[in-house]
Amino acid sequence: MYLVTFDMDETLIPIDSSWSFIHRMLGTLEIASKYRRMYEEGRISYRRWAELDVSTWRGKDFTLVLNRIEDLDLMEHAREAISSLKENDFIVGLVSSGLDVVARKVCRELDMDFCRSATLNIANGKVIGIKRELAPELKGSILKSIAESYDIPLCGVAFVGDGDSDLSIFQMNIGMKIAFRAKSERIIRLADYSVGDLLEAAKILLEWKGSK
Repeated sequence: MYLVTFDMDETLIPIDSSWSFIHRMLGTLEIASKYRRMYEEGRISYRRWAELDVSTWRGKDFTLVLNRIEDLDLMEHAREAISSLKENDFIVGLVSSGLDVVARKVCRELDMDFCRSATLNIANGKVIGIKRELAPELKGSILKSIAESYDIPLCGVAFVGDGDSDLSIFQMNIGMKIAFRAKSERIIRLADYSVGDLLEAAKILLEWKGSK
């Protein structure tokens, strides 16, 4: 068996960040940028950043956001790429530090086998807080646990992602690492391949599986 995991933001959907996407809709991007700087400067933990970030949405009507998420387009050729992998017996899923309200839509439309992301606490159409964050540095350990749950060795695991938030996975010794439209030189150096189209990524993965 073979398993391939995809990042979400700028990989399966053409937006830079599911967090920023929501901030732009709710007019909270400026205050969110302040909290982001605090985290990047090491003044607060990732958990504290996530709590502060989500606090800017507390009490706001989230209905518009949820409706807009349903209208989000997938990345070009995402459906075809994922479909070809599943037809060739890959276990396919998503691991993202992005938000579950977006990840659920993506995983549903692409018929993913597993879906891991940060989780919001929403009640009566309003955000109460964050149930669970998914720090970028934990993505590697989460991928390892997913592989173990399917009884797949790391040599049979592949990943497709685009940025430094995927670094903990790109630093792992796994079967295949593909950088997708990556802007990070560090990620490109760690990747086995660098591609600009998801169909190209799928072709590489199918050839990789076929060579085993």
